[in-house]
Amino acid sequence: MNKKILKTLGLILTILVLVGFGKTVTSEKKTGNDTALKETLVIAQKSDAKTLDPQKSIDTVSNKVMQMIFDTLTIMDENLNIQPGLAEKWERVDDYSMIFHLRKGVKFHNGDILTSEDVKYSLDRAIASPQASYLFNPIKEVAIIDENTIKVTTKEPFGPLLKHLATTNGSIINKRAAVEAGEDVFKNPVGTGQHKFKEWITGDRIILESFPENWKGESKIKNIIFRNIPEVSNRMISLETGEIDVAFDIGIMDREAVMNHKKLELVEVEAPSSLYLAFDQTNPLFADIRVRQAIAYAVDNRVLADAVFRGAAVPANSTLPTVVAGYNPDSDIYEVNIEKAKELLKEAGYPDGFNIKLWVNDESTRVDMCVIIQDQLKAVGINVEIEVFEWGTYLSKTLEHNKQLYLFSWNVSSGDADAALYPMFHSSQRNGSANRSNYVSKEADELLDRARNSVNEDERNLLYKQVQDILQRDLPHYTLVFPKLNLGMNKNVEGLIMKKTGYIDISNAFVLREK
Repeated sequence: MNKKILKTLGLILTILVLVGFGKTVTSEKKTGNDTALKETLVIAQKSDAKTLDPQKSIDTVSNKVMQMIFDTLTIMDENLNIQPGLAEKWERVDDYSMIFHLRKGVKFHNGDILTSEDVKYSLDRAIASPQASYLFNPIKEVAIIDENTIKVTTKEPFGPLLKHLATTNGSIINKRAAVEAGEDVFKNPVGTGQHKFKEWITGDRIILESFPENWKGESKIKNIIFRNIPEVSNRMISLETGEIDVAFDIGIMDREAVMNHKKLELVEVEAPSSLYLAFDQTNPLFADIRVRQAIAYAVDNRVLADAVFRGAAVPANSTLPTVVAGYNPDSDIYEVNIEKAKELLKEAGYPDGFNIKLWVNDESTRVDMCVIIQDQLKAVGINVEIEVFEWGTYLSKTLEHNKQLYLFSWNVSSGDADAALYPMFHSSQRNGSANRSNYVSKEADELLDRARNSVNEDERNLLYKQVQDILQRDLPHYTLVFPKLNLGMNKNVEGLIMKKTGYIDISNAFVLREK
C-alpha cells in the first residue's frame, strides 16, 4: 500500500503542472429507429448493491438499481424539478396536509393493480425505517381517502415533502407481496417500474427484464444487467472493448480518453454532491475545535480540485452544494495558512502535532485525495497513515464512535437543502444515522427545524444560508470539493438522460446494434 500511495502522489503532483482538460459532453441525445436494436443494456457500477429494499437503502449504488424497478409518487427531472409520478396530480389542503391522486390502472410486476393501500404501506415503512426516517419522520399520517386517493398529513408544515417523496426511499412497493413474503420479498422485489427483477448473482451482477405492461409503456431495452466492476481501470477497459454499454464513475485520468474515443461519449453533470473530511466529535481529539480548524487551514482544497479532479470538481466554500437551492456563495473559506494551523495545534496542546489514521473507501479518486491530504498535513506536524476499506465495510466502520479522520461523501438524494443538512448535522441524527460526526448544536438544530417546517421557499433558503455559516464556523466536517458526476457510454446508446442526482432515466432510451 505504501509503494502504491507514493507512486500515486508522484503522479498527482506531476499533474499539477499539466494543462488541458478537454471538452465537456452533455447528456443531450439523438433519435434513432428501431430497425436494429440490441436487447440488452449492460451498466457497470463500482460495487454490488447492498439491498433491494428501497426503505432500507442509504447508498447510491443500490438506488441506481432500484430506481429501475420501483416508481415514486413524484419524480425529479434532470434539473431537480418535481414532476408527476405514480401520483398524476396533487393539491395542498393547508400547511400540514396534501392530497395525492394516483394514476389508475397502474400494474405491479406481479399483476396487481396499484391502490392507496400500497402507497400507505410503503410510506409507513419509510416513516418507521431507521435509514429513511430522516426524510419521512415529519409525516404524521398517511390516510386512505379512496382506492386512488391518499392524504398525507405532517406533524408540522413540511416544505420538502414533494422532493422527499421522489427519493428512492419513497418507492412504492406491492403490499400483498410484502405481507405474504415478509423480508424475503426483497430477494425478488415487486415494483411498478419499466423493468422487473430477474436475478441477483451476489458480487457479480443484477439482471432486470422489461415489464411490457408498465404505465409508461414498454421499454425498448429488453434486459438490463448491472455489473459489479470495482476497479475504475477495469470499467474503462470494459467500456472500450464493448463488454459494457455504460460505466458510472469514470476515473479522472480516463475522462479525456472517453471524450477522444470515436465510439464513446462522456456525460457529466453538476451535481448536489460533496466530498468532505469528517471529524467525529466523540473522539476527544476532534472535540477540540482548534484541531478541526487547524486541519482546515492546512488542507488546500484548490489543489485537490486541480490535481485530482482536473476540472471535474470545484473547491467547496460551504457544506451545501452549489446546485441546491439555499446555497450560500458568501460562506467563509478556510484559506491555507500553515502558521495559523500550527498556532492552533499548539494552543490545543499539540505543539509537535500528532499521529492519526485517515480512513477512505477503495475508490481510486478518493485514495488520491487522501495521498495529497497526507502530504499537506505533514507540513503542520500531523502524521497520517491511510487505511483503505471496501465500501460495505467502510459504511459500517464510519458509524462507529471514536472514529479516526475519514473521507466521506454525500449526495443530496432529493435535491433539497433539507436532505443535505438535516441528516448530517441535526443532533437527532446521531448514533447510527447520517450525522456520523456526532455534531450537536442547539443553534443549528433550531434553524434546521424552522427551515424544515416552513413551506415558504424564500424563508427556507435564508435559514439554510444561516446554517451554512454556523457549520463553516463549527466545522463538524470540512467540505473539500463539489465533484461533478459522470458516466461513460457507447455512442450507440441513445435517449439516456443523466440527472443531476446522478441517477439515469432510460424510459425512452434504446441501444443500436453496432454497424
